[in-house]
Amino acid sequence: MTPMETYDACIELQRSSKIPEAINALKQLTEGVPDFALAYNALAAIYKKQGDIDLSIQNMEKYCELEPDDSFGFSILSSYCLEAGRRDQAEEALGKAHDLRFKAQFG
Repeated sequence: MTPMETYDACIELQRSSKIPEAINALKQLTEGVPDFALAYNALAAIYKKQGDIDLSIQNMEKYCELEPDDSFGFSILSSYCLEAGRRDQAEEALGKAHDLRFKAQFG
C-alpha cells in the first residue's frame, strides 16, 4: 500500500472507534515513512480528543516541521499550546501562521 492508502485505512480505523489500532497504525506509518506529514497531523488530532495535549503538541510540531508553509497547521499548534498553558509557544506559532497567511496573500 502507498502511504496515502495506509493513512486512509488508519482514518477508517479511527472512524470505526478503533482508536488504539489507529494510533498504532499511524505510528507505524511515521516510522516507515517519517516525512509523511498527514500521519502526524492525524496523531495530533487523536491525542487531542483523548486529552493528551502534550502528545498532540509533539505531533503537531512535527507536522509543522514537515509542512512549514501550512498556516492552518501553525494555527492549530497555537491553539494546542494555549490549551496546555504554553503561552509563549502559542504566540510564536500564531505569529508564524499570520506571517504565512500574509505572505500567501500579498507575496
